[in-house]
Amino acid sequence: MPCLRRCYDDEYIHQHRAPLGEFYDDDVTSNPGQDAEMKKLTEQIKKWLQVSNLPKEVYQHLACYVPKIYCLGPNLNPQNEDLLAPLLLQSPLEWYLCGEEPSVGLAKLEQNNQPSQLCGHVFKVGEPTYSCRYNCAADPTCVLCMQCFLGSVHKEHRYRMTTSGGGGFCDCGDTEAWKKGPYCQKHEPNISDSSQKDPLANLSDEMIARTYNVFSIILKYAVDMLTWEKEDELPEGLEPPARGDTYYCMLFNDEVHTYEQVIYTLQKAVNCTQKEAVSFATTVDRDGRKSVRFGDFQFCEQAKSVIVRNTSRQTKPLRVQVMHSSVVAHQCFALKALTWLGQIIRYSDALRRILCQVGLQRGPEGENSSLVDTLMLCDSKMWKGARNVYHQLFMSSLLMDTKYKKLFAIQFAKNYERLQNDYVKDDHDREFSVTDLSVQMFTVPSLARMLITEENLMTTIIRTFMDHLRHRDLQGHFQFERYTAQQAFKFRRVQSLIGDLKYVLISRPTEWTDQLREKYLESFDAFLELLKCMQGMDPVVRQVGQHIEMEPEWEAAFTLQMKLTHIISMMQEWCANVCSQYAFFLNVNAYTHNDNLTDISLQNMSLKFIGKSAGASMMDPNHFLMIMLSRFELYHIFSSADCRKRCSRENANKDVVQQNNTLIEEMLHLVIMIVGERYTAGVGQVECSDEIRREIVHQLCIRSMAHSELVKALPENENKETGMERVIDSVASFKKPGVTGRGLYKLRPECAKMFNLYFHHYSRADQSKAEEAQRKIKRQNGEDSAPGEAPANTPSILALLETLQNAPHLEVHKDMIRWILKTVANIKTMRECTASAPPSDSSGHSQEETVRDKDKAERKRKAEMARLRREKIMAQMSEMQRHFINENKELFQQSLEELDPSTSSTLDSCDCTLVCVGPRRWRAGGSERRQVVTCILCQEEQEIRTDGKAMVLAAFVQRSTVMSKNRKRPPHNPDKYDPLFMHPDLSFGTHTGSCGHIMHSHCWQRYFEAVQAKEQRRQQRLRVHTSYNVENGEFLCPLCECLSNTVIPLLPLTKISCRYCNKHTLDFDLQLQWLNITSLQMKALLSAHRKAKAADADGVDDMDGVNDCPPPDGFKLDYTPKNPYSSTIKEMLTTFGTASYKVGLKVHPNEQDPRVPIMCWGSCAYTIQSIERLLVDEEKPLFGSLPCRQDDCLSSLTRFGSACWTVSSHATVQNHFIRLLAALVPDPRVENTPCILDIDMFHLLVSLVLSHPAVFSLDSSGLSADTAQLHFLHLVTVAHIVQILLTSVAEEVRMEQESGGAEREEEEKVCMFYNTLRMHLGSGLREVNSGWHLWRCVKAGILPYLRAAAMFFHYLNGAPAPPELHSVGEWEALCGYLCLPSNLLQLFYNNRELMEPLLHGWCSHPGVRCSSVHHSSISYFRFPRDSNYLIELPGDYSALINQASSFTCPKSEGDKSRAPTLCLVCGAMLCSQSYCCQTELEGEDVGACTAHTFACGAGVGIFLRVRESQVLFLAGKTKGCFYAPPYLDDYGETDQGLRRGNPLHLCQERYRKIQKLWRQHSITEEIGHAQEANQTLVGIDWQHL
Repeated sequence: MPCLRRCYDDEYIHQHRAPLGEFYDDDVTSNPGQDAEMKKLTEQIKKWLQVSNLPKEVYQHLACYVPKIYCLGPNLNPQNEDLLAPLLLQSPLEWYLCGEEPSVGLAKLEQNNQPSQLCGHVFKVGEPTYSCRYNCAADPTCVLCMQCFLGSVHKEHRYRMTTSGGGGFCDCGDTEAWKKGPYCQKHEPNISDSSQKDPLANLSDEMIARTYNVFSIILKYAVDMLTWEKEDELPEGLEPPARGDTYYCMLFNDEVHTYEQVIYTLQKAVNCTQKEAVSFATTVDRDGRKSVRFGDFQFCEQAKSVIVRNTSRQTKPLRVQVMHSSVVAHQCFALKALTWLGQIIRYSDALRRILCQVGLQRGPEGENSSLVDTLMLCDSKMWKGARNVYHQLFMSSLLMDTKYKKLFAIQFAKNYERLQNDYVKDDHDREFSVTDLSVQMFTVPSLARMLITEENLMTTIIRTFMDHLRHRDLQGHFQFERYTAQQAFKFRRVQSLIGDLKYVLISRPTEWTDQLREKYLESFDAFLELLKCMQGMDPVVRQVGQHIEMEPEWEAAFTLQMKLTHIISMMQEWCANVCSQYAFFLNVNAYTHNDNLTDISLQNMSLKFIGKSAGASMMDPNHFLMIMLSRFELYHIFSSADCRKRCSRENANKDVVQQNNTLIEEMLHLVIMIVGERYTAGVGQVECSDEIRREIVHQLCIRSMAHSELVKALPENENKETGMERVIDSVASFKKPGVTGRGLYKLRPECAKMFNLYFHHYSRADQSKAEEAQRKIKRQNGEDSAPGEAPANTPSILALLETLQNAPHLEVHKDMIRWILKTVANIKTMRECTASAPPSDSSGHSQEETVRDKDKAERKRKAEMARLRREKIMAQMSEMQRHFINENKELFQQSLEELDPSTSSTLDSCDCTLVCVGPRRWRAGGSERRQVVTCILCQEEQEIRTDGKAMVLAAFVQRSTVMSKNRKRPPHNPDKYDPLFMHPDLSFGTHTGSCGHIMHSHCWQRYFEAVQAKEQRRQQRLRVHTSYNVENGEFLCPLCECLSNTVIPLLPLTKISCRYCNKHTLDFDLQLQWLNITSLQMKALLSAHRKAKAADADGVDDMDGVNDCPPPDGFKLDYTPKNPYSSTIKEMLTTFGTASYKVGLKVHPNEQDPRVPIMCWGSCAYTIQSIERLLVDEEKPLFGSLPCRQDDCLSSLTRFGSACWTVSSHATVQNHFIRLLAALVPDPRVENTPCILDIDMFHLLVSLVLSHPAVFSLDSSGLSADTAQLHFLHLVTVAHIVQILLTSVAEEVRMEQESGGAEREEEEKVCMFYNTLRMHLGSGLREVNSGWHLWRCVKAGILPYLRAAAMFFHYLNGAPAPPELHSVGEWEALCGYLCLPSNLLQLFYNNRELMEPLLHGWCSHPGVRCSSVHHSSISYFRFPRDSNYLIELPGDYSALINQASSFTCPKSEGDKSRAPTLCLVCGAMLCSQSYCCQTELEGEDVGACTAHTFACGAGVGIFLRVRESQVLFLAGKTKGCFYAPPYLDDYGETDQGLRRGNPLHLCQERYRKIQKLWRQHSITEEIGHAQEANQTLVGIDWQHL
């Protein structure tokens, strides 16, 4: 049968989903065998409309074709199946159903359909859902999808945003689910079409009959196959014509065995690789089952026995079945058939209703014989994939039709106990159980009350729950103490029944029928029985006489109590409606012992306090106090005087006295709360909002709190709402957060009077904190610590007492009442007299206070005068110092000349400006070159000298792609890669950072050796990871604990005198002379190196075959310069150079490798470029704005670069210089020189300048190194201008721009220069006539290069920057500082004789010519390089969740990713923390995020875990941490894990902070600090994320 696929191509089959017979007469096929097969199929389809026994014919059709399509070999072919099944199996059914071509018939059905007002959108895993907090929903389970929410009135309300676990659907259009706004704009009902007729009226009788026939046959077929238990047989009528000996070994999923156990077992059982085993395990976990072996019965049975044997040692074995291939094939198609039914009924509500009728029609067996009942009752026997499919069908059919939803709910309630029993015995999560559909029915008020009335649902739930908790003690109380692990697992599953009970109780009935009242009271009795069994369960009692070795079980009882807290409150609310207040006291008395009102252990704190207050008010006072004394075991102390005397003796046991005092204090504290607390409904004249307001006030009296802290501290209702938002603004003011921290609510001063120290929700710690805080505030405000005000009573207590003094039933207390009234009257009279008396005493008191206030004010005035006097004296001293320096300027200059005679005493008028490069550069005097630093370890001071002890900076070297413009470039082969020339896209670089802390080299070595020894001992003892890897040379800075992996030696400024030019301005003629001399030197060097290389290769001295080029005068090829540095400095130079090489190339350290100095120069250039870009983006000046740590790092790094050649092979560095110079001055003898378009010019400049000393050391002719630096700068600058004009000239602006006379010369020169380039390149360079446009391109493109060059020469030569560059720099100041003309084109035209040949050489390079010819097809790299930023994020977090919900795992055939993670660097969505997307990296399996960091970020990554609202930092395979996300709610708080559900919006400031960490290369440092602060982060396997 697979040959049928070749009869039609894919496009034809998808366009013509019709029976093959309709196209039988065309010439598509030519094979007679294929024609016969198709003809047979056509005849079979035509018989369906005529046969009387349609089920038999359809079954024969399925028996013939299903085994030919599905399960034909060891590897299933979903693409082939998805192509042939619609063509051969589904399409004939659609033809029979419609009676015509399916596309036409189904379109008619859809057109005539009256769509339901219910949205019914089924949520995918992770999809955002919205619920309204404005009391618009009937219960908190009512949610909207994103599209409906955006079109509803609830968008303007307070709402909760969460992510769906999958399985629920949108409640838009359900009038029972919403009190207000049940419809969105899309599902708003049509007013004109008010008559709701039966949807079946739109179908003809023949259509209804055909639909009923097809649905009944296919649904029964699917149910039979999914519930089929025989492994080697098929139901009657489905036996295949030819039965082969082919079987599958099917492995089923469970929630007991781990991934690792399954993978290991499969490797042993079926002899597969680990990658294949991981694929098997992933599919089993996703779909519920997977075939792991295909073959004959014996072959599959062998694999089954191995799997069962290996997994049955500690737990129950994995479920494995050996199934015939035909059985597996029909089960696969059964799932497709159910999916097809779900798709078909979307065309018409009439089809949906027919399917519901078929599913709920009772069979001949009687009760529970419908197909729907069969599926429900066999739910626990099916695999995960089958459950998901039929659950989706139920939701799109039964639950979308109001009539049949009711019938389905009745069947569900009838089978509830059995379904729950099956679920408890099963091990799959509840989301894969049919019991999870309870929320869709029990939360509908009409359905819930109908089920209570007709099926006694509440009683069924409660009794089912109690039946599962069979362990009781002798008194009948629940007992969890000796629970086994299996029983504990079962108890966790039983708790789902509490959720079902909560769903039923959510909506309180407003109207009660007699039958509803009767059924509820019956369920209430069952609930009281449950509480009776809970009272006293697993009591934790004091153990006397024997030590307890194991803590008694308490978690189960505690969990049960917490789960039932809201249920008890909801039951009371129902009681209040059904039988007034009597039920409340019935409830309280039901589980209190006699008069012991303090032992209401099952209620929350508020209910306990209300119960105690009620008991105290209703009982005899003496009786109540006796109960209190007895409860606290204090009766014996107050019963007789002798006992009190015994307890007060000096020789009494101090512990007993302390215990008694504590108990007395606790009892008095409770009495004060009961008597003094009036903010309770029914006691004081307060409402619910007043109680909430008082709760908030007392929480804020402790300290200012964030919104989440307040919500957590306030009591919640059954909807998890506190009502705080209604009253919070009246008692507190909100302070918004900054870049860090959270927004805080602060108590308004006028509300502090409500504070009551004995607030009944205060713990002892809260009470102490609140008292201290309020005392402090009142002391600051000069107020008295008065108690809080009480609310008005209901009614006045005095009025009540006057009424009660004549009550006959209170005759015994009449005297007491009269005494209280008399006492109150006397107190009132005394207060009135005191208020009217003259304030004689108070005046004296006020005079004393006035004197104290005057003294205090006088002391304050004197202190202020003293402060002003000190500031004045300091200002005078500063002014005197400044005048002294100005007046003695010559004296200071003479001192400098004495310290450094080589430095000129004065500067000529033309040299007044500061210059950082060239013969006229600024030179440091002796005192300025002198630098004294302090070691942080030994605290000794040390001067930085070339011959002194080495001082080092702690540093961290890392690979970087922060500035990369081509993240798709594959990583280089570290063994063969030549890093001499950096490409302009900066795809990979090496960055060096430092914390700025200085140490002696020997102090650091001792410290690092101690760290190594410590970590070796730690690994042997604890075997735990740390935040640093000593094996990679990592350590923490001894002072700031910043992560480091090497040290940079500190070097002094080099002392170089001007030996070449005495003129004030550089003569361009001398540049040609210098270049000629340098070229001769390079020829001599190259010849000598080749001669030495040939000698080493041949081992002879006769070198006739090598051209000998004599060196120019003064150039000594055989001279070996003396290393000026001490041995410790040389050692540290080698240390840092080797670290840069090892990290930058990811290779083993080798200090002899010729690439070591190249990596050091590259690190220096890349670090400067990254800092320059950061300064530009932060709009900071080039100089004066860097932190000290970065300033010291750049200074040390550049000076190290100028000295690293001294510890490398001189010949190697000289060869590097020859190749670098050949890129500027083309030399045919130098091979493999790249074109200037493939070179980053700043890297070239840095490498030339830092490698030149190795050549300059051989020269004794009098040439100046400063002059050479300036020539290098000029040459590279001109080359960069050419590079910009060749690549970065944008489309010409049509409207010519006017320019001032100041830039007219520049525009003319650049036009001439551009035309010169066009002459060299021909027509490959397009014509541009606007000089203004060209000059703007050149100026903008070269500015980052000039800024970086200024920084480089500033730190290399120590020249201070001019004041103009300490603000946002100007072009002229920058050019002057670099000794460049402001019109850079003068570098070419003033020395055209030199530059013309160079320009011709650059343009003649094949790379440049090829680029110019294919200008339109090649993607040029443009200058200036735009700064890299993290990706743009949507302002609303729900948009991001919606995007992630549609993301599918790229390796799991469309399965939804469980942890979609967004890379913030490149925007890629990844399937994180999953076995399916693990890849092998450097011989180790790593997760998708870890693998992505090495491809995108050179080992460093920033990710957003979308469903957790959490930022993830990763560095390498072993380092990572979680970071606060940039999304905040309206209260300035993050919501990691989306637990609170408040709407989240992007905070740009926080996102910029994350971006700054990335741009500063501080991610690894942040991870190190986080792991040191939180050791739990160290133990996480970050490589699996």
